[in-house]
Amino acid sequence: MRISKNQIIILSAICLLLILSMSLLDAGIRSSSSSADSSVSTYSIGNPDNLLYTDILLYVHKEGSLDIRLETELVKAFEENGLSVTITDEIKDDYGSQFVFVDTIDVSKTYTPVYSKSDMHVRFGFSSSGRTEYLDIEGQNLGKPVVFSSDGTEGYQLLIQGDMHLQDESKGLFTYRSYENHIVRETANSVASELSSHIKKGRF
Repeated sequence: MRISKNQIIILSAICLLLILSMSLLDAGIRSSSSSADSSVSTYSIGNPDNLLYTDILLYVHKEGSLDIRLETELVKAFEENGLSVTITDEIKDDYGSQFVFVDTIDVSKTYTPVYSKSDMHVRFGFSSSGRTEYLDIEGQNLGKPVVFSSDGTEGYQLLIQGDMHLQDESKGLFTYRSYENHIVRETANSVASELSSHIKKGRF
């Protein structure tokens, strides 16, 4: 059976639409197994009574659409943990208020419509004072020793920094966008939960 030019064009258009839908639509059914491994360092000095854990500035280092979606999901996740979040796109030495940063260090993904796996590595941190000299905001592995003033004039100070690896394995039938949104949500929820837990511990 011969295939006409029009049939080839129609088949090509259908294939293109299928490819685009797999890339752009957030749709699918899957079962997922996710685990998060984290390494966190916490430094504090003074009496935590004056630490108001309600409002934070959030900076997310953005290099692509995945980081933009991560920022959106982080806001939701932190708000679910009882925080009021304000986004900032500036890097400063001193924000003058409680500050959180999140930076995606590396993402590796293997995707098919029926089976996918990924490993997402993010770095995160918190400063109760808003000063950032000891935070590795831009992923430069600063490794500076943390030194707090001991004269008591600056009140309570809490500094947290950590790295998290989120591994995920999913099976089912789902689009690429659906899978990417899934790992972004899992990462945001894990980071917000981990960071919130350490901040609350630092208050008592």
